[in-house]
Amino acid sequence: MGCPHTCVFCNQKKIAGCFEEPTADYINKTVFSYLESFNDAKKAYVELAFYGGSFTGISESVQEELLLAASNLKKIKAIDGIRLSTRPDYINPQIVSRLKKYGVNTVELGVQSLDNDVLISSQRGHSIGDVEDAVELLKKSAIQVGIQLMPGLPQDSVEKMLRTTQRVIELKPHFVRIYPTVVIKETQLAKQLDEGLFEPLSLENAIEVSAIMFIMFSKAGIPVIRLGLQATDNLIIGKDLLAGPFHPAFGELVKSRVFRKQLEYLLAEVSLQLNNSKLFLFCNRHDISQVKGQKKANIIYFREEHNLNFMVKSRDDLDSGSIALEIENSKLPVLTRREFLNNYRIIL
Repeated sequence: MGCPHTCVFCNQKKIAGCFEEPTADYINKTVFSYLESFNDAKKAYVELAFYGGSFTGISESVQEELLLAASNLKKIKAIDGIRLSTRPDYINPQIVSRLKKYGVNTVELGVQSLDNDVLISSQRGHSIGDVEDAVELLKKSAIQVGIQLMPGLPQDSVEKMLRTTQRVIELKPHFVRIYPTVVIKETQLAKQLDEGLFEPLSLENAIEVSAIMFIMFSKAGIPVIRLGLQATDNLIIGKDLLAGPFHPAFGELVKSRVFRKQLEYLLAEVSLQLNNSKLFLFCNRHDISQVKGQKKANIIYFREEHNLNFMVKSRDDLDSGSIALEIENSKLPVLTRREFLNNYRIIL
């Protein structure tokens, strides 16, 4: 619902996994059904979210019906927040006024790219100016703004992806999501793939560019709340997915790559001769799996690419994101995540 035209990458129903149009009654039943399953709902922040389409593009009467149901649930404290997703060009003063009236807390904008050629090639149907105007209107109304990005669209490049990231940072959204482009069945992108007109990012390239985007957003203090598409049953088994950098643990792969870059930065700062040294890499215990990498990918990388062998251990005094090296009983200074972010240079 809510999208009168279809972007080249989109098959809404396959992505959303839902074919039923919601009603006020459906919303109430769903919310209370979920609340009954909570162990202690009083301690949880409960949010009702409308996803899978452009909410503010559906008919005003349906918007009113659904938002009224959500607002009433919020008034009786069954839920704490209301969130929805929409297109940048489906935001205007009248729409924002309606969202405020019903207590909407957060709006996520499907921006995808801030490069004109990419937007046109992807048949997005909105401009960069639409994005800027939508963000400004929402922020002025004290509605939290999220931005969804899709690196790897037609006509995209690493340079364009990183310039998009920088432009998004300048808009100062409250958070972002990064969804590398995948090819879903029954889309125009699927046809372009079949005709040899489109080549998706490899998993390796998607991890690399997403890691740099993650670093840029983190440095700017903008949380990245999602990396990669939700692993639905259809995507996991390949029923609807034709090609592209999908991985059920994509977010972990990206965060592990960030730790790899952080360790490379730390090693570059070390003037000691490290070859054949006994190396211990320390981190917060919650970071051990990401520091090692999936199937010890980071340990293997440093052994094969740098001739270095690490033993990864936890240390209670290290905050999450911080790492430290010990070389043959010689302790080196801790590199915090913030120090790494502040000093890591990305050339656009």
